[in-house]
Amino acid sequence: MAAVLVVDDADSFRDMLRMVLEDAGHRVAEASDGTSCLQALAQQRFDLLVIDMMMPGMDGIEAVRRLRGNHRSLKVIAMSGGNAAFAAGMALKMAEMYGVDKVLLKPFSNAALLESVSALLPVE
Repeated sequence: MAAVLVVDDADSFRDMLRMVLEDAGHRVAEASDGTSCLQALAQQRFDLLVIDMMMPGMDGIEAVRRLRGNHRSLKVIAMSGGNAAFAAGMALKMAEMYGVDKVLLKPFSNAALLESVSALLPVE
């Protein structure tokens, strides 16, 4: 299946996403912030990036802004939590500005994640 990079500062949330995606047959790598995300993208090819927008250090917004120059074909799912109205507005602005392909507001179901992934990746 696909190579997926999951980026979130919460270890337990990354673990959960990894397990769901691996159970669906994807190969999953993890990063804990925007800096390690960009390092992983420089070292390996991924089909999909699932990234939290609000993290300490380099956040997802800055990471996506930086990666879009060199990784135009990379599909991106932006995740955001906290205040739903603020998160939704920020995530939609991100989608418009940097070409995010899908927005998921935390908390979301495993089914919503897998539906989003399936919609973005070609069937093999």
